[in-house]
Amino acid sequence: MKKNVTRILALIGVFAFIGCSSDDKDENANVIDITLQEKYETPTFTVLDITTSDAGATAKYEWIMTKNPVNQVTDSIVGNTKDLVFTAIYAGSYEFTLNVTADNKKGSKSTIVNVSNETADYNPYITRIFDFDPAPGMFANDLYKDGFSKEDVMKTALGRIDKTSVGYLLDLGGFGGSIVVGFDHTVVNVPGINDFRIYGGDVTNPTGAKANPPAPGLIFVAYDKNKNGKPDEEEWYEIIGSQHAKSTTVKNFKVTYNKKAAGEPLVTSSALWTDYEHVYCENNQDNKYYLARPRGKKEFYPLWATQTTVSYEGLKLNVDFKTARAGQTTLWYSTPPEWGYANAINPDIDIDWAVDKNGNKANLPGIDFVKVVNCVSEPMGLCQQQSSMATVFAGAGDLHILKKYNLKKVN
Repeated sequence: MKKNVTRILALIGVFAFIGCSSDDKDENANVIDITLQEKYETPTFTVLDITTSDAGATAKYEWIMTKNPVNQVTDSIVGNTKDLVFTAIYAGSYEFTLNVTADNKKGSKSTIVNVSNETADYNPYITRIFDFDPAPGMFANDLYKDGFSKEDVMKTALGRIDKTSVGYLLDLGGFGGSIVVGFDHTVVNVPGINDFRIYGGDVTNPTGAKANPPAPGLIFVAYDKNKNGKPDEEEWYEIIGSQHAKSTTVKNFKVTYNKKAAGEPLVTSSALWTDYEHVYCENNQDNKYYLARPRGKKEFYPLWATQTTVSYEGLKLNVDFKTARAGQTTLWYSTPPEWGYANAINPDIDIDWAVDKNGNKANLPGIDFVKVVNCVSEPMGLCQQQSSMATVFAGAGDLHILKKYNLKKVN
């Protein structure tokens, strides 16, 4: 009898084991196995790529910051893609939980990111210039000296704007003139706030008449994803500002500038002007005109340029330049854009305003490079252009570094 009891108990144990194993299998069948590194170490102002395993084409991902040492805000959703791109301005221990769902399966895993203060002494202002290409205009040769190459001009340009507090302005010439600059670090894209500032001309009194009100400039940004230290063409994204959707904004506007041939006679009719037909221009709106050069002024066409014809195409904004008094061309009223451009009333830029060529949000973790392009072309008086009302640029500043170290008052 005792043997039978033992045998029965053994069978019960076997069935119980089988039952538990079956339940575990059923439960595990609905769990997504997530591969995620438990801990990361990174300095501030450095982009960290947090990668995880692929849960399939139907998977949905949700990254939640469960610990934020800066403002103690927790349970905030910070990403909805498979991998998380994270950059911190302030040191501390940040904790994240990744939740994954796919069909009727779920999975969850956590990780910690320990952020230390940067060891490099990052400059809040731009430190590099990659291209300076002013379009023909009154001050296009402002930096040129006899014998200068384009590299010489670029070096001079950088010396004017790498210390923004000096306050020098670079003139980008007419429509299409541009400059490309870079920081020595990645400017962090912090959700919900502006990230960098574009310095330019004075637009603090938009209702006051000025001798040379600055024209706005389009802003493009690039994140150095491949870490090669230079802006690649496919990395550029456009900042969408307050004027982009207006009916007066023209897409695919194109201007061609033609340099006068050497030895071609001047067209003059007074002592004030020495060349009424200095640079011949035509655009794709069926407008043809000349830029007239005042006596004693430098050439309008960049003197270091090797080509004699150059074309620029892009977005054109409408800026209501009007003379302060009828019959004169020295004082002007203008209506600068509200935000999103160089020489806008609000000079601060949110990286979240960046979009790709199809108008889709770029979702950049930060930016390393900035391009500013003149986007105004309006005939004005005898000069038949925006004259001194060209886009001016005086550099850019990382608002996060300026604020973190109280380097300059930031509103």
